[in-house]
Amino acid sequence: MKSLFLQDILERIDGTVVQGSGNPLIQDVTYRPKKIGDQTLLFYRYKDMKIDKNLFQKYKSVVIVTDLEEKFKNLGKDVLLIKVSNVEEAYWKFVNFYRNLFQIHVIGITGTCGKTTTKQMVKHILRKHYRVHSTFLSNNQRALNLKYLLGIDDETGAAVFEMPVASPGYLTNTIQYFQPQIRILLNIDVYHLKDCKTPEAYMKAKAEIINGLDPKTGIILLNADDENIKKVLDIKGFHNVIYFGFSEGCHFQAKDIRYADGGMQFTLIHQDQTFPVFVTGYGKPNVYNALASIAAASFAGMDIQECCERLASFEQMNEHLEFLDGTGGCTIIDDTWNAAPLSMASALEVLQETSRSKTKIALLGYMPQLGDSQYATEQYAKMGEKAVETQIDHLFVVGEEALEIGKKALELGMDPNKVYFCNSGTEIYQILKPYLHQDATVLLKIPHRVMVQDSFKDLKRKIIACEK
Repeated sequence: MKSLFLQDILERIDGTVVQGSGNPLIQDVTYRPKKIGDQTLLFYRYKDMKIDKNLFQKYKSVVIVTDLEEKFKNLGKDVLLIKVSNVEEAYWKFVNFYRNLFQIHVIGITGTCGKTTTKQMVKHILRKHYRVHSTFLSNNQRALNLKYLLGIDDETGAAVFEMPVASPGYLTNTIQYFQPQIRILLNIDVYHLKDCKTPEAYMKAKAEIINGLDPKTGIILLNADDENIKKVLDIKGFHNVIYFGFSEGCHFQAKDIRYADGGMQFTLIHQDQTFPVFVTGYGKPNVYNALASIAAASFAGMDIQECCERLASFEQMNEHLEFLDGTGGCTIIDDTWNAAPLSMASALEVLQETSRSKTKIALLGYMPQLGDSQYATEQYAKMGEKAVETQIDHLFVVGEEALEIGKKALELGMDPNKVYFCNSGTEIYQILKPYLHQDATVLLKIPHRVMVQDSFKDLKRKIIACEK
C-alpha cells in the first residue's frame, strides 16, 4: 500500500475525529478487526462484528472509522475514532480515492474459462516494460479485492486482475474496486449455478463486465466467436469495442491454427499485418487466450510484434492441460486445476486431437460450482455426449455427482465394459493399470478439491512417471 497520512484520508471520506489525536501515517486499511496491526485504518462495516478491546490495544496508531461511535469507548489512547455519517459510503469513497491515486493501465479479465491463464499471459508480456501487480493464481474471491487494490503503489506500472462471477452482482463489486479501463470477456458458458441458479442468470451476471466502463475511453475486448456474449451483452454506445477470434472481421484474428511441439502455432492478422505466434499449451481455447492477451497488452502500450515474441516465452501453468510422461510410456494430460463444462469439453477435444490412433482414456469428475439442479444434470449429460463424440475408448466417471456423464454415454451406445463408475483413486488405479502403456493417453479432468484427497494423490504418483 502507498502510505497515506490520516488527514489526507479524512478529507476524502468526510470523517471527523471524535476520540484521540494526531495524524499517523496509515500503512494498511481493512474492514476485518483480526487483520489490524500498527498504523492500520479499520472501516467498521459489519454491525454484528464483535469488538475485542484487547486486540485494539495491542497495536499502535489504530484508526477506526464508524457510524456507531458508542461501540468504541475506552479503547485506549493509541486508538483514534473517526465518525462518519455512513460507514459504507465512506468505505467506497476511500476505495475510489485510493484507486484514482494511480494513473496506470488496469486490465480486468472475466470469462467462464481461461481467466487465470490469460491473466498470467498478459502479466508475462507486460513485465518486459512494467512492474506488474495482479491477482495471485486463481485466488480471485471478492474478500481479497481490497488487499489486491492496496497492492498497487507508486512502483506499479500496470495491473492485471482476474474478475470472477460467483453470483449476480459479484462482478460489479469487483469492478468498483479495480475500475479497469481495459476489460476482457473471454467466453460465457454455463457455470456457478449454485448461486446464480439458472444459466440465464449466470450469463446476465457475466454481462456486468461493462458496468461503469466509460463509453468513450474504456476498451472492451470480446470473443467474436462466442454466441452467448452476443446474446447478453449490449455494447451500443461504446466507442472502443475490440473483437478477437477466428472469424473474419476480427480486429485480432487467428488463422492457420495448428498443433506444434508443446503448444499452438497460428498467424495473427491485425490491421492488414501478419505475425507468427506460438503459445505453450494445447487447444483452440488457448489460442483465444493468446489473442486476448496480445490485444490487451497492445492497448497497454506495447508493440504487437513485441507482444507476440514475448508470448513465445510464456510458461504454461501447472495442471492446465499439462502434458506429462506417464507410467509405462503413456501420456498423461493433467487438467485438474478446475472443472467446468466448457473446460471439460475442451479437454476432451484436446485428448482426441493429440492422441490420434492411441487409446483415449478420460477420467471425468464432478464440477463443484454446478450444484445439483436440473440444469446441472443437463450439463453432466452433455459431457457424456461429448465423451462419445470425441471417441473416448475408456471412460472413468469419478464421484456420485458426475454419474450422469456415464449414464448418458451408455445411453448413446458406449460399450458398458469401458465405462467405469469409481469413487476413489485406489479403485481407479486397479482398473486403469493394464492400460498404462505407450499407446495410451490419459486425461485427468477431476477437480482439484478431489485430487488433494489421499487416494487421488496416490493415484497421481502411480500414473505419472516423474511427478513434479
